[in-house]
Amino acid sequence: MTLGNRPVSLPPHETAPLEDTRERTLPPERNLAVSPGRIHAEESVYLKQVALYRMAATYSDDKRVLDLGCGEGYGTYLVARTARQVVGADRSWEVVAHAATKYAGRNTCFVVCDAQRLPFRATSFQTLISFEVIEHVRDVSSYLREIQRVCAAGAPALLSTPNRLLRLLPFQRPWNRFHLREYDDRGLESELRAVFRNVHLQGVIGTPEVMALEKRRVKQNPFIAYPRMIAQLALPPSLYDRLKPRRKERGPAANGFSSEERISAEDYIISDRELRECITLVAVCR
Repeated sequence: MTLGNRPVSLPPHETAPLEDTRERTLPPERNLAVSPGRIHAEESVYLKQVALYRMAATYSDDKRVLDLGCGEGYGTYLVARTARQVVGADRSWEVVAHAATKYAGRNTCFVVCDAQRLPFRATSFQTLISFEVIEHVRDVSSYLREIQRVCAAGAPALLSTPNRLLRLLPFQRPWNRFHLREYDDRGLESELRAVFRNVHLQGVIGTPEVMALEKRRVKQNPFIAYPRMIAQLALPPSLYDRLKPRRKERGPAANGFSSEERISAEDYIISDRELRECITLVAVCR
């Protein structure tokens, strides 16, 4: 498999892919050296996640690392190449069992746990990674305080979450049914500073074509989005889920978009610039 022009070796243990419930980002099954043709949404999201984990690897050299909300496990596997030890943690028994089989290694292990009540001793980790998790947890304060508790003194906690300013209309609720909330840069920083003394906020941006493609992917029609939001607020959740078209659960433009250029993980960078326009917000907390 390749990511753009850079090879990425597959893990030694191949397993059947997880069922795609849309809750987690999964590695696409086909080669990601895309040129030109139709790029599916999950491929662009996966490449963005790879860019995030590559950043995390720079904080993980010879460190004890917790990947909280590890999902399928590919990020844990990438970080384990440089870390001394990596623990991948997720709330789902199914994904943890899958990850433990597919990404087993001498310095890697996987555990099932609740992100709001971590089963680790204080100051256990020298780096903590928790990408695309904060929007899923019910008790954000408990989640952040648990992260702070298990981090060693001065250890970086790396968190990311989708930028609502790019994805949502004003006052709109998240269209991703697994997201309880979504943040803009100011809201995320305020949430994090309630727990952490030092918060450095950045964002994932891309090349001009990547940004254009991403905006097209999440673009919404307000004449459809707002009535849907009103129905979501007015109807019981069980009834709303039955009435809502299934294909819309994947979000706007879910089936993909066309590209005339190669897209790779190198097209996504982490920057201090354009936080209001970025794809994903990234915070380094201490």
